[in-house]
Amino acid sequence: METRKFLIRLILFAAIFTAQLGFTGQKETAVSLKTVLTNCNVIDCTGGKTMKDMTVVITGNTITEIKRGSHSISADEENVRVFDLKGAYVLPGLWNVHVHLADLLPDPNHILDGEPLSEAVIRAGMNAMDGLRRGFTGLRTVGERDYLDVTWRNTFRRGIFVGPRIFASGNPIAVTGGHGGSLSIQADGPNEIRKAVRENLKHRVNWIKIMETEMTTDEIKAAVETAHQRRRRVCAHSGEPTSRISVLNGVDCLEHGYRLTDETIQLMAEKDVFYVPTIICNLSDEYIKEREKRLAELGFATDEEVVKGRTLVAYADERSPEMALYQRKVLQKAIKAGVKVCTGSDSNPVGEIGILEIEQFVLSGVSEMDALIAATRNCADLCGVLDKLGTVEEGKLADLIVVAENPLKNISNLRKLKMVFKDGKEVNLTPPEGEMSYWKFYF
Repeated sequence: METRKFLIRLILFAAIFTAQLGFTGQKETAVSLKTVLTNCNVIDCTGGKTMKDMTVVITGNTITEIKRGSHSISADEENVRVFDLKGAYVLPGLWNVHVHLADLLPDPNHILDGEPLSEAVIRAGMNAMDGLRRGFTGLRTVGERDYLDVTWRNTFRRGIFVGPRIFASGNPIAVTGGHGGSLSIQADGPNEIRKAVRENLKHRVNWIKIMETEMTTDEIKAAVETAHQRRRRVCAHSGEPTSRISVLNGVDCLEHGYRLTDETIQLMAEKDVFYVPTIICNLSDEYIKEREKRLAELGFATDEEVVKGRTLVAYADERSPEMALYQRKVLQKAIKAGVKVCTGSDSNPVGEIGILEIEQFVLSGVSEMDALIAATRNCADLCGVLDKLGTVEEGKLADLIVVAENPLKNISNLRKLKMVFKDGKEVNLTPPEGEMSYWKFYF
């Protein structure tokens, strides 16, 4: 394990000298830089109405003022930059909370076959940074090899590279022969499960991920108790009948939730259990074609490479019409019951598939506002940082996006991205010249 840690660090620090993705604009000095976004509309994602003709003031990395009207620079103002947004929309940064940064499904070029850790680390970081350029300022990983997500979390946190905030789970925990294969820490019985949880905690993960579908009640309970002792939440790759057992035994979030029953959905609402449906991975042929037809009509199908890629990803997870309809209804019922639902793509790249997931919420019958809240506020709540992130409010950190047109009128307006701010700094949305696209690397 020490050799692996050294290898990862060596790769990351060597890459510093060639890294080109960064923040734009001035550097902060001893006096905090003030950033003013004016002539904008604000969708704060608290559930309130759109605030029109607004100005948002960011001091350092914090939203310090949200006021009506435009802003004019006075002669004595220093360390201030003003962006006239000309009617664009300011929202919280987007989140994708079911992510496997280094996974590929499908894997047509057999990249994963014997892939060395060094290459997986680089590809995972490329994926995360590409996601930030698409507006995803927050990610939660739910299963990575060799704790590479923990390494990237720390790397972004230290400012070595510019990337999204990562809430890492490290290696998932499964029973011997269970879902997750070699990626998982395999353990049997409550004592081994506790030891596996502690192994992940030793690596300072934010979350514990369990593959609940093959676990016994005692094993699920052991995982939850051990994690909660260290104030870590537990998420579960989930499907009935074990979904209900997980909820009863304190699991904090269900992933996928295959064939959730009405009883379990109601129980989730009562116990404040989050739900990440990964609806984008539960589409039938009909729904995939419906999605692509819609995007083509809106003008978001001009890049053949992207269309080919996202279609291949969709069919790698194709469901039967009956299953796809069932999961769509589960999502609708969860929203209606008051379950806190969050957006997660499962598949890669996290940027494009993450946007598709938000769009698919709306195609599945969820309102645009509920879809936006699922992609912002609820995700911050899920990760325990709602006091700092997830909405556009005074006193919160300035993780923001700016889109040209109103996503409440058409959710795909999230694709009309103009600006991204991470921690109060503007992110360069242009990939470095000569950098290979993720799709080309992938396929």
